[in-house]
Parts: sequence; structure tokens; C-alpha cells
Amino acid sequence: MNLRKLFLTNNECYKAGQKIKVQGIMVHSTGANNPNLRRYVGPDDGLLGHNSYNNHWNQPRPDGQQKCVHAFIGKLADGSIATYQTLPWDHRGWHAG
Repeated sequence: MNLRKLFLTNNECYKAGQKIKVQGIMVHSTGANNPNLRRYVGPDDGLLGHNSYNNHWNQPRPDGQQKCVHAFIGKLADGSIATYQTLPWDHRGWHAG
């Protein structure tokens, strides 16, 4: 597995710094029709590719919403698949559930 870390440090969720006791994993699909990690993870680390809309989730309120997740699975610029951890595992995310 190609696991990388790029924490969403500009997201309000990350800055809130609320901790949780890790009890398991929740796999959730947003139903979004965009397989590219650069849509959600940013800025470009040299592998993600350029996000011309700059609408990744590493900003205070992505798309004007309070949202943040622990990881994304998707495509890198070269088409290979990777997982990016975007929050520490014991950090409270703002997502489904």
C-alpha cells in the first residue's frame, strides 16, 4: 500500500484539535465522481498533481462547509493509486457518523 501523510493543517477541524479514542475504521464513499486525490488533498506535494481550481480540503472551510476526514484513497498524477492520511488517527474528524 502506498500510504502518505499530508495533514490538512489549514482546515478548521485540524485546528480544533479535538481528540478521540480510536475504536475502529469507517469506510465511506462520498459518491463524488472524481478519482483524483488532488481534488481533496493539497497542496501538491509533487505526486498529487496540480489542482487548477484550488478547491482541495486544506483550507478553513472547504466548499464553505465544515468537513475533514482522516484519509482519502484515489489516483495520483501518474495514475497510480495511493492513500493519503489527512488527520492524525486520534483526531476527531468532521464527517459521516
